Amino acid sequence: MAAVPIENDLSGLTPDVRAVLDRPAAHYIDGAWQPDEKTIPVIDPSSGRQISQIARGGAAAVDAAVTAATRALKGAEWSQIGPVERERLIHQLADLIDQRAATLATIETLDNGMPIWFATHLDVGGASGVYRYFAGWPTKITGETVDVGAPPGLGQYLGFTRREPVGVVGAIIPWNVPFMLAAWKLAPALAAGCTVVLKPAEDTSLTALMLAELALEAGFPKGVVNVVTGYGAETGEALVKHPGVAKISFTGSTVTGKRVGALAGEHLKRVTLELGGKSPTIIFADANLDEAVPGAASSIFLNSGQICVAGSRLYVHERVYDAVMERLAAHVKTLRVGPGLVPDVFMGPLVNAKQRARVEGYIAAARKSTPVLHQGSAPQSAPGFYVSPTVVAGAGHDDPITQEEVFGPVLSVYRFTDTDEVLAAANGTSYGLSATLWSRDVQRVLQVAAKLECGKVIVNAAGFPYPGLPEGGYKGSGFGKDLGHAAVEQCLNTKTILIRTG
Repeated sequence: MAAVPIENDLSGLTPDVRAVLDRPAAHYIDGAWQPDEKTIPVIDPSSGRQISQIARGGAAAVDAAVTAATRALKGAEWSQIGPVERERLIHQLADLIDQRAATLATIETLDNGMPIWFATHLDVGGASGVYRYFAGWPTKITGETVDVGAPPGLGQYLGFTRREPVGVVGAIIPWNVPFMLAAWKLAPALAAGCTVVLKPAEDTSLTALMLAELALEAGFPKGVVNVVTGYGAETGEALVKHPGVAKISFTGSTVTGKRVGALAGEHLKRVTLELGGKSPTIIFADANLDEAVPGAASSIFLNSGQICVAGSRLYVHERVYDAVMERLAAHVKTLRVGPGLVPDVFMGPLVNAKQRARVEGYIAAARKSTPVLHQGSAPQSAPGFYVSPTVVAGAGHDDPITQEEVFGPVLSVYRFTDTDEVLAAANGTSYGLSATLWSRDVQRVLQVAAKLECGKVIVNAAGFPYPGLPEGGYKGSGFGKDLGHAAVEQCLNTKTILIRTG
């Protein structure tokens, strides 16, 4: 196998990509670029080098964005266009995303570190599909008519409900799949007729800024989509606290989600929290190991394990445990790790030095206390934030690597003997986001799926988010849903109207 470069080659970037990187740091508010005195460097995770900069906003920038979003919400240009026109605009935005997919994917890879194939097909391509799905919803939003009858002595009445946009939505997204998660927040809000202030993660803000520009080009009125960049404690907290924001939609860590939920509760804002996970994968003895092992590996090593639903705990029936471990040890050695712009790289670097240090800390602790550890390879002496794909076996149920979200390419493996045992272990964390089952026994699959304490169960596949199915968890993994009909519902208010007719 040929040697993998240790960082992205920036000499061949297209003029469109270079223009994004060279643009002065600014927020996108009310259809225009708004510079800020303070900036944050943009770092290429493959090299650790600065390649651009973004604005570091605070309360003033957030207030300007919310003011613009409020004005757009109440303005006739947006509030009175009707559902058919909203549908057309969202489709037009999806068309523009498809047209600019190569530029968006390259920027995402440079900003986040993900492989270019992942950015192209799953992140940017998946986001386009999300907008197209939600484009169908504006014309499907309806109230209902209720037969009130004629209460004695009160006359006759007509009763009905109407659905109205909840207001300005504050959307806060993490750095792991930025363009896709921006779509999860924006698409249902726009379908419902809301306006949005988006706060992307400070590590990965470039494609969010591009998205706001594309929304204006698609024909959305000024102020409908606004992007304010900056740190969570400054920009994000100001957005959550702002009295002009009616709903907060947040994806991120459980620790931060608790803070967001508490602040939203103080201000009686509607809130959706899609938080962390420690998702189990269960391989039963009758599973097809030719599919189950690479599927389980893909579930954790895809995007370097930086996926909230990543299958980070693997439970294997004792009858096939040795065979699975042998295959996993061989599999991790085939995973090519390197800079994301190299076409045949499977795993890129982690997003930043802090995340790399955090993941390496878990691996170092596991190396001291667990009997089996297998690792693949990462570029040697690389300046970027690389971590080798790692398999750990023998950790205890209460160990940090079992109970805590690592958010990196680390798979911990456990042996089990019966269904009750594995269910207790799988449910035995504070998280409840997702789970994956590998078995040919349909009855067993249905029984186990019903008893798993999580928001999503995938069977005999690595899984993927489908726009028409809700995503969200139980317990410490949050509440509320992204995607599906539920996401639109959470952006709507219901108003009752009672009319005396006689």
